[in-house]
Amino acid sequence: MTSKAVFLSLLALLVCACSPAVVIEPAGERKIGDQEVQVEEIQFRSGKFKVVGDLLIPKDGERHPAIIMVHGDGPALRSGAVPFGPTMEIFLRNGFAVFSWDKPGSGESTGEINNALTQRADILVDGIEVLIEHPAIDPDQIGIWGISQAGWVMPLALEQSDEIDFMVVVSGGAEDSIEQGAYYVGQQVIELGGTEEQAALVDKYYSQYRKASSYEEYREAIEVLVSIPQLQNQYQFEIAEERQWKPLSRKFDAFIDPMDIIVRTTIPVLAFFGELDKNIDPVQGAEAYEVALQKAGNEHYQIITIPDVEHVFVTSPRYLEPLEAWLQQLEP
Repeated sequence: MTSKAVFLSLLALLVCACSPAVVIEPAGERKIGDQEVQVEEIQFRSGKFKVVGDLLIPKDGERHPAIIMVHGDGPALRSGAVPFGPTMEIFLRNGFAVFSWDKPGSGESTGEINNALTQRADILVDGIEVLIEHPAIDPDQIGIWGISQAGWVMPLALEQSDEIDFMVVVSGGAEDSIEQGAYYVGQQVIELGGTEEQAALVDKYYSQYRKASSYEEYREAIEVLVSIPQLQNQYQFEIAEERQWKPLSRKFDAFIDPMDIIVRTTIPVLAFFGELDKNIDPVQGAEAYEVALQKAGNEHYQIITIPDVEHVFVTSPRYLEPLEAWLQQLEP
C-alpha cells in the first residue's frame, strides 16, 4: 500500500469516528481508462435509505475537487446504467475525485424510492454533505453531473444546497415530466407508424389528460387519445366514468418544472442535448435552458446540441471532448 493510501485510510477512519452515519472503507486501487485511482467504499444514511457507493480519488495531490455522478431513471449500480467510465476518466484526468453510488433498490443500497425526483434530490444533498466532510475533498469545488431524469433531480438539489459549484446535465428534461411524457409518447406513435399530425395531437392531449382539473377536460383529452390506433394498441387507455375520475394532485413530482429553479441558477452550467433524442425534446430543452439562464444573469454556461445522436451518447468524442475543454476552463 502506498503512503498516500495509508494516509487516506487513516483519514477515513477519522471521518467514521466523527460521523457515525457515514462508514468509509478503503477498497484498494483501480484503473479507470488510463487513470490509476485510490478507491474508498462509502456508506451513508439518507432518511430511510442506506446508500453505498465508491469514491474514486486521483493518486496525485492531497485534496481534490469532486464530482457526484447522478443516475437517470430505473435501476442503476455505481458503475452506471449507461457507461460512466469515459466520463469518469475525464474527471479523474483533470484532478477530480468522483463519487457514484448504487441507487436505492440496486446493488448494496437499500430502500424503495416512491417519489423519484424529490427523494433522489434529498439523497444527492446528503451525498454532498458527505464529501464536504471528507478530508481528501476540497469542499469549495464540488460539482454534479447527471443524465436524463437527473435533469429534474439536480435542480431540486440546487434549491436545497449552496454547496454545489457547477452542474453538467446530459439529455436532461427542461419541462415538467408530464410535458416530457407527452413528447416521448408522441415519438412512440411515430415509431409505431403514426403520423406527425397524430404525434402533435398526443403532445397536446396527453398533457391535458394528465393535468386535467375537471372531468370535461379529461374526457375531451382521453377521447382523442383512444382514437389514435398506435397509441391505443400500446397503452390500452380506458375511459373512466365521472364518478371514478379524480384529478392528479399537484403535489406529485410529475408537476415539477426544473426551469423554475434554473431561472435562478448562476453557477457554471454545461447542458448537452442529442439532436435525435426521442425521450426528451432537445429543441425545447436547449431553448428553455437558454431562456432560463439568460433570465438568471448566468454568465458561465454553455449549451451544446450534438447532431445525429439520440438520448445516450456518453461514449461519443463529440460529447467527451467539449466536456473536457469546459472542465479545464472552470475557475477554481
